[in-house]
Amino acid sequence: MPRAFQDWGLTASMGEVRLRLWSWMQDGSKDEFVDHALALFRWQASQNSTYREFVKAVNVRPEDVSTIEAIPFLPVEIFKTHVVKSGDWKKHFAFRSSGTSETPSRAEHWMDDCGLSWYAHVSRLAWRNQWSQDVSKWSWIGLLPGYLGRGDASLLTMVKDFMDQAGESEEGMFMNDHKALRAKLLAHFAQSHAKPLMLFGVTWAILDWMDSLRRDPQFVGQIPWQRVTLMETGGMKGRGREPIREEVHDRIRSVLPKIHIASEYGMTEMMSQGYAKDGIHHEFPQWVKPLVREVRDPQSLGLQNRVGRLDVVDLANVHSCAFLATGDAANLTDEGLILLGRQDESEIRGCSLLATP
Repeated sequence: MPRAFQDWGLTASMGEVRLRLWSWMQDGSKDEFVDHALALFRWQASQNSTYREFVKAVNVRPEDVSTIEAIPFLPVEIFKTHVVKSGDWKKHFAFRSSGTSETPSRAEHWMDDCGLSWYAHVSRLAWRNQWSQDVSKWSWIGLLPGYLGRGDASLLTMVKDFMDQAGESEEGMFMNDHKALRAKLLAHFAQSHAKPLMLFGVTWAILDWMDSLRRDPQFVGQIPWQRVTLMETGGMKGRGREPIREEVHDRIRSVLPKIHIASEYGMTEMMSQGYAKDGIHHEFPQWVKPLVREVRDPQSLGLQNRVGRLDVVDLANVHSCAFLATGDAANLTDEGLILLGRQDESEIRGCSLLATP
């Protein structure tokens, strides 16, 4: 039995689990990932009633599991119908997914009274882990129209925290006010020692902005776009067909050929984020592990250089479940994880035991 599991115990408190993980996430070795994952799995299978029933329904005994691949991965759709809560604590706050008229139910990711602070620390550490700089070294702008007014949106919460860490007092979130965004960019580059600029945007808002910029070539010529990173986060809910990532990038480069395009991967059901510095190949911090598996075999070994269904281990998910079946299609390559969009009929996956509230 892994040492990490022996040290934790099945009755460890949320605070104890969080402290143990945080110590390792900051300074620990990647070689310890499996021990921590197995320890957290056994703890959550004991302390999370929804996950415990799911593990039981798929005929897995936690004490028999000795590999990551053998762990049952909870379909993220269950966050829409059940409270996924590990440990004994009072529900304090939830991140909620956005919805459309076609998908009115929203996923809820519940946290205790330390959860928002935990999320902020994890997000900052994930950024530093992958970009080799604290978030305070950047300037931040959010082109996040669909999330304004949504204090329960995890992406908006993260970007606003990054702005606060950078000491930026001015408003940096924009809806479809391209005029205000224009003024913000001009003011930023009027500074003699401007920080590198990171512009986070959901896909449909970025594409709307590109259409606006086509009609404003004078402004386009005034900005040193090579000093801007455009962080595309996905998202076309309620906006028609979702274009593949290459289409999105081609449309951006047709307007701003010098801008640096990057990509972020995260979910309401996760605490951590992955980033693709080249816009295509996503990498993750040491406490997150993506697995690509055969579509019809949820316990198949991880695939390499083949398209399959994406499962994610996010060990920062102490409040809920660290082992998630995402419903996304992906290809894990030597350069990183390539995301290929949602699988067909992904909303109907899951265990029949948990099909109803």
